[in-house]
Amino acid sequence: MAPRFDEAKERHRAGDLEGAIALYLEVIADDPGHFRALNNLGACHEELDHNPQAEAAFRRALALAPAEAPLHHNLGRLMHLDGRLEEAEQYYRRALELDSALAGAHFNLGRLLQESGRHEDAEPALRVAAARDPEAAAAHSCLGDALFAQHRVEEALVAYRRVAELDPADAAARFDLGKSLETLHRAEEAVACYRAALERDAGSDAAREALARALEAAGRHEEAVASLREWLERAPGQELAEHLLASLGATEAPARASDGYVRDTFDRFAADFDRTLAKLQYQAPQLVIAMIAVSLGTPPQELDVLDAGCGTGLCGPLLKPYARHLVGVDLSGGMLERARRRAVYDALEEAELTEYLSSHPDSFDVIASADTFCYLGGLQAPFDAARRALRPGGLLALTLEWHAHGDGHVLQSHGRYAHSESCVRHALAVTGFQGAVIAHGALRMEGGAAVAGLLVSARRPID
Repeated sequence: MAPRFDEAKERHRAGDLEGAIALYLEVIADDPGHFRALNNLGACHEELDHNPQAEAAFRRALALAPAEAPLHHNLGRLMHLDGRLEEAEQYYRRALELDSALAGAHFNLGRLLQESGRHEDAEPALRVAAARDPEAAAAHSCLGDALFAQHRVEEALVAYRRVAELDPADAAARFDLGKSLETLHRAEEAVACYRAALERDAGSDAAREALARALEAAGRHEEAVASLREWLERAPGQELAEHLLASLGATEAPARASDGYVRDTFDRFAADFDRTLAKLQYQAPQLVIAMIAVSLGTPPQELDVLDAGCGTGLCGPLLKPYARHLVGVDLSGGMLERARRRAVYDALEEAELTEYLSSHPDSFDVIASADTFCYLGGLQAPFDAARRALRPGGLLALTLEWHAHGDGHVLQSHGRYAHSESCVRHALAVTGFQGAVIAHGALRMEGGAAVAGLLVSARRPID
């Protein structure tokens, strides 16, 4: 049996997963108590994205050897990948109770806590992971993220510099250094880091976008424009570069951000979106829900609710207590895939917001939108569509960025629109909303400063 188990492991290491699975099954058929073969069988299925088979194998192995820490860790990792974070945390912690030296369990526990927004809790686990495996760039990188999210940016810089030392070819480490330096208002140093990131990954749209913004922050406007024009030479028709050129005043501002710009931007950031927003103390979902609570009181769980521009679904769990039917709509398929994992929506739709609203008249009791209308310049068309999509007496609640120094709206250098309070009130009035309430609040931190927002709610009149 041992030679067959060893052959299975060799095939496993060589990437012949199907062959390894066949041999592991033979070993298990001869010896049903061979928990190592069951564990390795689970690992093969996991690599093939056969998660139900992997879970079954890991659970059988764990039932045979409940004191084996790696088995708890492996099952926890699978739960983690499957989005079952509470179960994953329990398995990680049990693995560490059994073997506190298990660096991988410390690391994965830290990552899970980060994904849950528990950055202070994540920090100790990630520090242990980095100390036990000091050459593990990923542990230092995640530690930097945890520190950044706690606004300990100088400490985060130390961690990111360590990542850059460990992996000189890592473009992401240079990008993280740039973001930290930008947050500390060290724009010239940030420019150098973004350039270094592009030297390592010339195809990084994120680094090209950040470079243009850092150049603008450093007062090097012409260089910022030139960097965007160079980007367009490399990628003609690149909608993000075109939109940023307009945001810097180099071309005429569009009436709204193009579908391609919005889709590409959010598809690109989908995987790291929640972690990025956690770093920025993102409050828009909570602010939207607070407005809804003021208007509706105790959640009735009997309303048809639309999460307009749902993204990864951060509003979803907060809206669910109000909803008998909760729908999310977004332009980004990548963001919708993340929202689907939360398992709180009854339906998710990939569509442009105004078009979606226009095609669903009298469908919703509540339309909630956190930081989506800031990608629209003129508000009359989307507000009119929203009023018609609401039922009589229905509630619209949304956030916008505040244009404090004039009327109307303006396309800002970061690519989003800011709106004056007067233009929001006018758009609500002319599209037939009543009872408008507009308050002010901080939506998130950006570049070390609070982003000033407008918190807006209004109702469709009862006909």
